Amino acid sequence: HAIATYAMCEAYGLSNYKTLRKNAQKGIEYLESHRNPYACWRYQPRDNDNDISVTGWCIMAYKSAKDFKLPVNAQALKICENFLDELTDPASGRCGYTKRGELSSRHPGDHATRFPIDKGEALTAVGLFCRFFLGQDPKKNEVMKQAADTLMSKPPVWNKDGSIDHYYWYYATYALYQMGNPYWDNWSKQLTPSVVKTQRDDGNFKGSWDAAGAWGEDGGRVYSTAILVLTLEAYYRYTRLVR
Repeated sequence: HAIATYAMCEAYGLSNYKTLRKNAQKGIEYLESHRNPYACWRYQPRDNDNDISVTGWCIMAYKSAKDFKLPVNAQALKICENFLDELTDPASGRCGYTKRGELSSRHPGDHATRFPIDKGEALTAVGLFCRFFLGQDPKKNEVMKQAADTLMSKPPVWNKDGSIDHYYWYYATYALYQMGNPYWDNWSKQLTPSVVKTQRDDGNFKGSWDAAGAWGEDGGRVYSTAILVLTLEAYYRYTRLVR
C-alpha cells in the first residue's frame, strides 16, 4: 500500500490529472490510519511495531504528497526523523531494521545462507535516502557522510555469492546520487556491469532482469525488472536536493 500510494501521488502530481487527486489522498489517509500512535509503520496496522523498510516507503509517499500540495500530517514526518536517529549508529551511519545495529531481515530456512546479510547495506541506504527527503543536508549532518562511506564499501556486484540485492541497489543509487561526487561517480561506474550489462536480450525475456536477488523469489521477474528500471532512472526522477 505504501508503494502504491507513492506511485499514485507521483502519477497525480506529475500529470496534474485531477481525477487522481482523490485516490492519492485516500492512499495517504489509509497510511495515516495504519501508523502507530506517536510512531511509524510496520506490516500490520497500529501494532506498536516499527521498521525502517516499510517506514521508508511511507516517508516517500508522504513527501511526494506534500510536494504536490496534498494534505499530510507534518508531525508524522518529524516522528520519522526521530526514528531514523534512534536506528542510526553515529560512527558508521549504519541504519538498523527495527533497532540500532540490526541488519536486514531474511526468510526462515536457507535464505540467509544463500543471501548473506552482510553482503549489503539495504537499510543504511533507505535511511540515507530518506534523510534527504526529510530536508537534511550532509554538510550539516556528519552521519550522512558516514552512511555514504558505509554504502561505498559494498558496491553493486552481480555474482553467485549472494551479493545481488536489487532493493539495496535501488535505494543506494538514489541516496548516492543525492550525495553527489565523488560518491556518485564511483558508485555509478559499478552499475554498468551489475545492472546495464545483465539485462536480458533474448527471446521472451528481452528487456527484463532475472529474479536472482535476495527478494527475487518474492517479487519475481516483474519486481526485479521494475526496481532496476527505477534504479537506472536515478538521473531523471529527482534533481539534487542539496547543492
